[in-house]
Amino acid sequence: MSDSPIARLPPLNTLRCFALAAEHLSFKLAAEDLFVTQAAVSHQIRTLEEHLGVKVFERLNREVRLTPEGHALLPYVQEAFTSLNTGVSRLRADPNPDRLKVSVIPSFASAWLAPRLGSFRQRQPEYRVVLNPTHHVDTFDGETDVALRFGSGRYPGLVSEWLMHDTLMAVCVPDMVPPEGATLDWLRTVDLVEDLDYEPEPWGRWVRQQGYPWEGFNVAMTIEDSRMLIDITLAGGFVGLARKSLVQSHIISGRLIKVFPFELPMAYSYYLVAPERYLKRPKVAAFRKWLIHEMQTTFLPEMWDFHGT
Repeated sequence: MSDSPIARLPPLNTLRCFALAAEHLSFKLAAEDLFVTQAAVSHQIRTLEEHLGVKVFERLNREVRLTPEGHALLPYVQEAFTSLNTGVSRLRADPNPDRLKVSVIPSFASAWLAPRLGSFRQRQPEYRVVLNPTHHVDTFDGETDVALRFGSGRYPGLVSEWLMHDTLMAVCVPDMVPPEGATLDWLRTVDLVEDLDYEPEPWGRWVRQQGYPWEGFNVAMTIEDSRMLIDITLAGGFVGLARKSLVQSHIISGRLIKVFPFELPMAYSYYLVAPERYLKRPKVAAFRKWLIHEMQTTFLPEMWDFHGT
C-alpha cells in the first residue's frame, strides 16, 4: 500500500459532494450543481463518513446541518478545491504564454515556414518560437500549441481550418529543356523522379489526365520525401513532379523552371490544426493572422481561399 498522503485521502468525489452540500446545507441543491440525483450525493456523503469514521452532517427531517467534525473539515476542503481550481485554470489558459510551439510537416517547414519565421518574430518579439518538424499528427497531450498539416483535414477532437490547395507540377533545371521547347514526346526520353509521400503514381496520373498514353515514360527514381525530390531535381538530370508550395521559390529564383503549364490537383490540402480552446490563445491567434498574411502574399491566388480573415 502506498505511503503517499494523497493515497490515504477519501475519494475526491466524496469531498466534492461534501463541499457543495456544506455550502448549500442541502443534498438536493448539491445534486443539482453536480447534475446527479440527491440519492447519489447522499451515498457519497455516507462513503466519506465511513472513510473518516465520523459523521460530517446531521440529518434532520427537512434539512441537514454540519456536525462539529464537518465544521472542522470544511475550510481545509474548500482551500484544497480553490488551489486545484487555480492550477487547472492556469493550465487551461496557457502554461507557457511566452512560448509558441508549432508542429509542422518537415517539407513545408524547411521549404517555406522556417525561412519566414524571422518575419513573425519581428512582428511578435514577445513570443519565443519552437519549431517541431514531424510527420506525426500531434495529439496535443504535450506542449504543442498549433500544428500545420497536409492532409484530409479530418483530425478527431481538433479544429481543422482549411488554408490552401496544392498541385503537382513538372519542373527541371533550365538547361535540360531542348531549344525547341518541351513536349510530351521529349518527356519520354528523359529520366523522371516522383514522390509517393502523398499521391499514388503521380507521374502516370499527370500524363493520363492530359489525354496522353502512359506507356514509354521512364520513372527512374521513386522516393517518399518531398524535400529530397526537389534536391534531386536541382542537381540536374531529372524532371521532377513537385508540389507547387515547395518549389515556387526555386522557380522565382530561376534555379528551376516549370516545364509544362498543366498542374495536377492534389487530394490533400494545408490545414491549421489545434484544440478549439488553443485558438483563443493570443500567441496562436497572432501566429494564425501572420501565417495567412504570408500565404496570401507568397502564393498564387488560385492556391488559397481564406475564410474569416
